[in-house]
Amino acid sequence: MKVKALDHIAVTVSDTQRSLDFYCGLLGLKQVEQHQLAAEDVKKANAIENARGQSTRLIAPETPGILIDLLEFFELPKNSEAVAPGVVGATHFALSVENLQEAYETLKAKGVKFDAEPVTFPLDTGSVTVVFLSDPDGNSIELVDQTSH
Repeated sequence: MKVKALDHIAVTVSDTQRSLDFYCGLLGLKQVEQHQLAAEDVKKANAIENARGQSTRLIAPETPGILIDLLEFFELPKNSEAVAPGVVGATHFALSVENLQEAYETLKAKGVKFDAEPVTFPLDTGSVTVVFLSDPDGNSIELVDQTSH
């Protein structure tokens, strides 16, 4: 087998509209599609019983070929917690931003909770500044600003 490309990232959410307010309203992603997931299909694909839901597909404007799917399963419990960072099974995805410090200050002023302050790591080809935050369901997101020299 040969992997051709990264197709999408899936994030399970408890409330699609609340997540759209966050991902599109605050982070600037764009919704491109929404489709229903029949319980029979979810069972076949994921072995999850009685899990009717929907998938809402988002893109980052400069990488329209990589989708972020917000998955909401209507009949499943909404009280699960995301796996803490550093624990096996924890995941995150990174979004590239311009002027990370400005993005950090703007989002923080709008009430977004960050894990810590931005930190810069030196690279052989420049540096990368990163900061981690959580979406409304506790899913981890990294904002990245890379510079080269």
